[in-house]
Amino acid sequence: MGGFGAKEVTVVGAGLSGLVAALNLARDGKDVTVLEKFDRPGGIPLAHPAVDVTPMETGPLSKFIGVDLKEPYVTPCKEFPVYFFGTKVDMVPEVINLHCVERGHRKSALDVHLFDLCKEAGVKFEFNHPLVGQNDFAELPVDSVIATGLYFEAFEALNMPYAKVFGYLGKGKYTRDYTSCGVWFHDYKLEYAYYGAANGTIFSLFFAREPVVEREFEEYKEKLLMGQEGLECQRWDYYEGLVPCAAYNTPRLFSGDKILAGTVSGMIDPFALFGVHGSLVSGKLAAIAHQDKAEAYKLFKEYSKWFNRNLLIRRVFNATPIAIRGMMGGPAKFSQKHAKLFKKPMNDIFKALPGYMVLPK
Repeated sequence: MGGFGAKEVTVVGAGLSGLVAALNLARDGKDVTVLEKFDRPGGIPLAHPAVDVTPMETGPLSKFIGVDLKEPYVTPCKEFPVYFFGTKVDMVPEVINLHCVERGHRKSALDVHLFDLCKEAGVKFEFNHPLVGQNDFAELPVDSVIATGLYFEAFEALNMPYAKVFGYLGKGKYTRDYTSCGVWFHDYKLEYAYYGAANGTIFSLFFAREPVVEREFEEYKEKLLMGQEGLECQRWDYYEGLVPCAAYNTPRLFSGDKILAGTVSGMIDPFALFGVHGSLVSGKLAAIAHQDKAEAYKLFKEYSKWFNRNLLIRRVFNATPIAIRGMMGGPAKFSQKHAKLFKKPMNDIFKALPGYMVLPK
């Protein structure tokens, strides 16, 4: 039946957080079974292959989760253009430790690397095993780890607050020999649009908190992505999803007698929606919680304490008139001319990534 310190542990979800949790639990001597709704690890197949981009101190994070975060799975970003309402600013990616993380089913994806490590550690997997209702989650053994990602079923079953988002996911080939990320803040009805590129693949996301205006999406593809960056995605898929940024104090480690990990635990930066860092950190915290709930909870509170601050910043930003937001380009250009002076303030902003800049060196 499971329970605190039990030998057998169930993990739900074979994305980043679930795989990290399963790997660490297996290394602790547990008999781990991972239940995955799809036929392979890595999360939403529709979104893959993908390139997620995130600030990351690879040394401390690798040490914390017990996985060497290196190329080709995790690669330092070499180019980072940001467009502030028409003004291009070439940001310095090294200042914020920006990295490209490949996701999906290719051998160069972090998900596949973690999956291989799990199999070596003796983790068992049951694919095509969806959990769709409150009863499904309630019937799981005590202290099961729920790491189901951005799926409505889990959020609603666990009564986690979320905001719905709408958008398009783009995938294509990337022929340049360096990693890159680009971001657009524009006067379209959207949160933002971005692309990440590494290992010969490009991934782009165009999304908003309300249904996408098709004319604006077409303009993004032609005038912004292609026109300004010379990049093209050969495939675009419409997507309706969610983000765990609808309420303050969202992050939680436990739900009833279950342990949460990844985005379903709210371990995300609510301003820029960086999720990779929090997924990796929370997977390790879930494994710790199976042995020492008090220690795991203490670390969880420490690593997620900036959530409310960045959610407030995001809400203020969204409420700011476009004309004022458009002025961001000037200060941003100045900050990049003096990038080293702004390194600490930038890292302070990104402390909302769970564990960023505070993991043991």
